[in-house]
Amino acid sequence: MRTQDRISDADGLAGSAMFRVPRAATRGCSRDQGPWGHLRQSQLLRDPPGIMVGTGDAAESVVDPDMVALFDDFLGGAVLAGPAIPSTESHVVAQPYHYLVRDTEQKGLCLHDGRLVATSFQGANAAQEEPISVVPNPSLERQRCPLIVGIRGGSQALSCGTGPEPQLKLEEVGLLDLFSRPADATPYTFYKTFGGTTHTFESAAFPGLFLSTSPGPALGLAAPPAVTAFYLRRK
Repeated sequence: MRTQDRISDADGLAGSAMFRVPRAATRGCSRDQGPWGHLRQSQLLRDPPGIMVGTGDAAESVVDPDMVALFDDFLGGAVLAGPAIPSTESHVVAQPYHYLVRDTEQKGLCLHDGRLVATSFQGANAAQEEPISVVPNPSLERQRCPLIVGIRGGSQALSCGTGPEPQLKLEEVGLLDLFSRPADATPYTFYKTFGGTTHTFESAAFPGLFLSTSPGPALGLAAPPAVTAFYLRRK
């Protein structure tokens, strides 16, 4: 199977170390859901050096190989406890990774009036589905999987804003540009966690708030128990 055809739920989208997600984040999600489901990572691959996969009831620690590869592409293969130093050589050739997104109601994202909106895709409207693009933020702790998130192949970035209150919006700034000046990238950065089936994206600028498709259809920021879990599939 080609790399670009890998399923993120099966092959992962995570950082270079452990990621802990409460079981509640994936409760009600079947392990057998076709292209959007998968088996646990501990059943699929051996643990990378220094990385453990836990099976505790309170939290899951799951390795996500796609993110290991992404961070290696941009930052090199060393597992670091703190911020990473970008590799100049890697930066020249590395490109964003792209993913289709589904929430737990199997709704994907489309662009409507300059905003990302969750909707059901079938038939003719499937071409309107908007993938997300991600690159690492090298100034933040690598083990937390800090991702600069955008759309349109990485030509636009998703910002939480710089004011006292979060304001989720798309801005005309490239992900690779933000990667090269990470001190300015925190509003565009989300800590991604992987629970073995679904992924969550917590705002680095507004801790405790996650990308969410509830209560309204527009993608926004909310705290659990809002819909904050997503399936991802690599394009």
